[in-house]
Amino acid sequence: MAANPRFKQQLYNMAALHDQKNNDYAHDNNPFSNFEEAASSAGCSVDTVFRVLIGIKLARLKELLGSGKVANNESVQDSRMDLAMYCALWASYHITLSYDERQLLSSMPMAPACV
Repeated sequence: MAANPRFKQQLYNMAALHDQKNNDYAHDNNPFSNFEEAASSAGCSVDTVFRVLIGIKLARLKELLGSGKVANNESVQDSRMDLAMYCALWASYHITLSYDERQLLSSMPMAPACV
C-alpha cells in the first residue's frame, strides 16, 4: 500500500481547523449546533443546510478556477478545505457513538504533523 503523507497532513490540518472553528461556532458542546440553528431558521433539514453550504463552496471554486480570478479574501485552498470540512462534518453528523466509543476517541492522541 502506498503511503500518502499529504492526505494525512490534510486530515491533521482539518482536525486542527475544526477544533478552532468549533470554539467559535458550537454552542453547549454541540459541534453541530450552528447547522441545527441554521436549519431551524430556514425551516429545512440539517442535511439541506450541509448541501447548500457545499453547493456554495463548489460554486465559488468553479468561479475562481474557471475564470482565472485571484481570490481576494479566501484562497482556493481554503475553499477546498472548507468543502472537505463540510463533507466530513455532514458524514459525522449521522454517526451515533456509544458512551464507550466516545471515551475511547477522547483518549486518543492527535496524529503528529506529517513531514
